Amino acid sequence: MQKNRSQISRVNNAQGKNFENQIMSACLGYLYEGRACIDKIPEPFGVSKKDQQTGMFKGRFFGNKKAQPDFQGTLKGGKSIIFEAKTTTKDKISLKVLSSHQEALLEKHYQLGAITAVCVGINNDFYFVPYALWRLCKEQWDRQYFTKEDLKEYKVRFNGAVNFLDFVNGNKVEFMKEFVICKG
Repeated sequence: MQKNRSQISRVNNAQGKNFENQIMSACLGYLYEGRACIDKIPEPFGVSKKDQQTGMFKGRFFGNKKAQPDFQGTLKGGKSIIFEAKTTTKDKISLKVLSSHQEALLEKHYQLGAITAVCVGINNDFYFVPYALWRLCKEQWDRQYFTKEDLKEYKVRFNGAVNFLDFVNGNKVEFMKEFVICKG
């Protein structure tokens, strides 16, 4: 039986929410450790009507507000961090998953020296891709996607939470030069 577009959309939405929850679990862990305070940025959405007895509501997305990158905060020592979260069940992640507005905001924060990235889920593997690499691929390579092989250096630990600051190779985001703009 073939899935229709609505079913596929619901599955993708649920997968995306699960991925964000796994990232939020890591954020709580980092807060508890005193390593970072990173929050999920709410979607531009509002409740227009709510039934107090059932909890059911009607809401809408605000068309005049553009989606922000998903997470933003501060690392111990004062460094700002901002990143988008994207996941796919395919074998590669397209660069087109970011909206032009999200890219523009990541670029602005990158230019100001923040740690900027795209937290990527490809099947059951997770990566924290420096925005510097993302923009380089888009500008200089002859393709519009990353594979798991391309991102292996940026694979992060997973223990039920997507530990995006901690790479499986032992590196930590805070100490990696590719996450910040080189001033010079």
